[in-house]
Amino acid sequence: VTIQNSGEPGADGSAIYIRGFGTYQGKSPLILVDGIENSIDGIDANDVETVSILKDAAATAVYGMKGANGVVLVTTKRGKTGKPVISLTTQTAAQQPFNMPKYLDSYDALSLFREALNNDGLNANLYTDEYLNKFRDRSNPTYQYLYPNVDWTKELIKPYSMMTQGNLNVSGGSSTARYFVSLGYLNQGGLYKYDDLNAYNINAAMNKYNFRSNIDVDITPLLKLELNLSDIVRDRNYPNETAGGIWNQLRTTPSYLYPLTNPNGSVPGQKDSPPSPYGRLTQYGYGRFFENTLSSIVGFTLKLPFVTEGLSFRTRFAYDAQNYRNIFRQRNYSTYRFIIDENETDLSKGRYQELTTGDGLLGFRVDANGSRKSTLEAYLNYDRTFAQKHAISAVVRYNQSESFQATNTDDGAIAALPYKQLGLVGRANYAYDRRYVAEFDAGYNGSENFMKGRRMGFFPAASLGWIASNEHFLKNSKIITLLKFRGSYGIVGVDNSVGRFAYLSTWQTGNGSGYQFGSAADGNGYPGAQESATGNSFLTWEKSKKANIGADLELFQGEIAFTGDIFKERRSQILTTATIIPDVSGVQNLPAINAGIVDNKGFEGEITWRKRFGNHNLMVRGSYSYATNRIQYAAEPVYALAYRGLKGTQINEAYGLTALGLFKDDADIAASPTQQFGAVRPGDIKYLDRNGDGVINSQDEGYLGQVTTPKSIMGLTLSYTYKNFDINVLFQGATGGKLWLTGTSAWAFSSNSSVLADYLTGRWTTDNPNPNAKWPRLSSSNNVNNNQNSTFWLRSSNYLRLKNAELGYTFPKAWVKRIGLSNIRMFASGTNIYTWSKMNIFDPERTNGFGDYPQMRVINLGLNASM
Repeated sequence: VTIQNSGEPGADGSAIYIRGFGTYQGKSPLILVDGIENSIDGIDANDVETVSILKDAAATAVYGMKGANGVVLVTTKRGKTGKPVISLTTQTAAQQPFNMPKYLDSYDALSLFREALNNDGLNANLYTDEYLNKFRDRSNPTYQYLYPNVDWTKELIKPYSMMTQGNLNVSGGSSTARYFVSLGYLNQGGLYKYDDLNAYNINAAMNKYNFRSNIDVDITPLLKLELNLSDIVRDRNYPNETAGGIWNQLRTTPSYLYPLTNPNGSVPGQKDSPPSPYGRLTQYGYGRFFENTLSSIVGFTLKLPFVTEGLSFRTRFAYDAQNYRNIFRQRNYSTYRFIIDENETDLSKGRYQELTTGDGLLGFRVDANGSRKSTLEAYLNYDRTFAQKHAISAVVRYNQSESFQATNTDDGAIAALPYKQLGLVGRANYAYDRRYVAEFDAGYNGSENFMKGRRMGFFPAASLGWIASNEHFLKNSKIITLLKFRGSYGIVGVDNSVGRFAYLSTWQTGNGSGYQFGSAADGNGYPGAQESATGNSFLTWEKSKKANIGADLELFQGEIAFTGDIFKERRSQILTTATIIPDVSGVQNLPAINAGIVDNKGFEGEITWRKRFGNHNLMVRGSYSYATNRIQYAAEPVYALAYRGLKGTQINEAYGLTALGLFKDDADIAASPTQQFGAVRPGDIKYLDRNGDGVINSQDEGYLGQVTTPKSIMGLTLSYTYKNFDINVLFQGATGGKLWLTGTSAWAFSSNSSVLADYLTGRWTTDNPNPNAKWPRLSSSNNVNNNQNSTFWLRSSNYLRLKNAELGYTFPKAWVKRIGLSNIRMFASGTNIYTWSKMNIFDPERTNGFGDYPQMRVINLGLNASM
């Protein structure tokens, strides 16, 4: 599962999960770039050769304690023997935000506010039709300031922004030395308007520069040198207000609260009201973020035929250095209230009341930090076949790593301490006559996260395979090309689900310690000390027991291919924070413990069909995966009401009240249990009395049986080529998940917020008292009863998306050679093109609901040329 929650330039990384969730935290897989742990964020796609995903215990065992959540292998391109090949790719794209929530204009919002006042039994005499019409009437120039109607998204957000990307690489080599060298550039523009209003830029934008060099040298026929070097430089600009703050204000600030600006261009303000989105975006200053990520690998591979055939030794050393520098230029600005008689048409006769005072100067603050990591690996490999039937391979791998963070935060002292890990793993594989395969893996890993005596862990795995298509009864089959059955079982350890040194207690000093000893001569007390975190010397490895059975099938020489797997995992001794220690113990910060059992299971499959008809080539591939989990044990108090406890629930299961629709009338309210969240009227949300005590309160809150992440993920890939034309299409879908539609962005008039346009037609009204309406009755302020987390606000996140589509044309070779090139291909592509979903308010892929900076629809034109 890949989930992208933001499209902000430089902050649009994706979260990756493999085969669902088996633990509470630390769910991300291990990502290896050219065999070394690293991040894929920032890697130029033009540098990537292959991406592979390892899932079961046998496949991930050689990666030790970091492979419990799966492994993503990214291999970058390398040079091949031959004359130099120079390749240039350039792309220009338009980025457009999509699936953004829509809010009512001033007239409609205040019309509904009048309805809300009437629903609450309050005086709505101010909101006459004459008054409301002034928010639409622009015949008098003062009305746009006294009766504003501002579409904040339209006024402050561009309809699209531009992105430009380029890559130049050269590869080639001889029989003794091969090289691949790449230079990349990305300019990603932002969506904010008014980026030229000040002498500084407030837009969210990024320039990124990539360099990569992969060199292979055969020093002798037996000794090979590998040298990789890459550098990623990012230069980001952004407004001083966070993306979350800006987009939250765009959603929650009513269109009638402020004009965009005052007549003289100053920032409008209101007493006891949230700030103007215009002011926070354009006048609050800006920030600049510089990042440099340098990665290097040097390695040697030595063949050892003089010891025995098939034996080789490989060693690699990697060093990564990241440096960050964040510059904050905050600007304090003044706000004014514009005062003028509404019948006055000369705006110059108005006056300005200063509400907040700012000096208008840009401040300056710098945060600098970084990290360093070194990795050493050594392999002894053996691969040999005897009598053409017995294939034996084995590998012994030693690895150690050391890393530290250099930060200027309060906890920088801990982060700056070197973090060390080491491991010794082995793998032995035996195949008989290309029919029967057996493999055994074992890892012996050490982690400093545990106390001496508990730091080392042994984790074995084994797998069996039967290639039935190589049996004599299928070997000559004209239908079955490949039929393979496989199964594996193994145990993997996890050490990083809690903070460092959790086995040690930590102490803090200072006046915040809660007590003092004695009194100094100046009358101030001496600070004391207290235990700020309780250690647990019995902490040890979290364990993952994984089982997998699968089959691979190919028919008609690969024209049809199928692969399928059924998997099951049990996580035990889960590293988590204790919640079973009562407050009366006096322990303020609860210790980490090994407690928790989670079962995760599911299945996945992929089917591919390939066909060639003359000049037509067609490929269709469909994939589906399903995963579900169950918490079998959690370290928590024993709840008298089972539905309030974690046992039997799922990871990411929603918690709240169970809604039964809306109250139809006063009789319905009288006949129902008493709801203690505030006054209840017809049209309010009706809740289930889960404990049967005749009262609805917090004791009726519990786990709801619905998860906020999808259980099923599906994909459909279509690829078609005809002569020089090619088309590639990817559909992506997800089902089984829910999203919370809560907070001031969704609850009408909550904290004087905006109103979703969807309320205009889907709400409960006295004229249409539908107990199954999409929205409850309107309230003029926070409706405590309705604004509870409940199933009423859980909406389906099921969707099907046309994720990618690309149309390309490769120019004829004969024509291209005339201009001295070997290949030219032009292409047009799109990303996030169209979505089918009942969730039409915001992007259903976003696990954080309304989120902040939206995902982008990208329409792209590109050219690839090589010589």
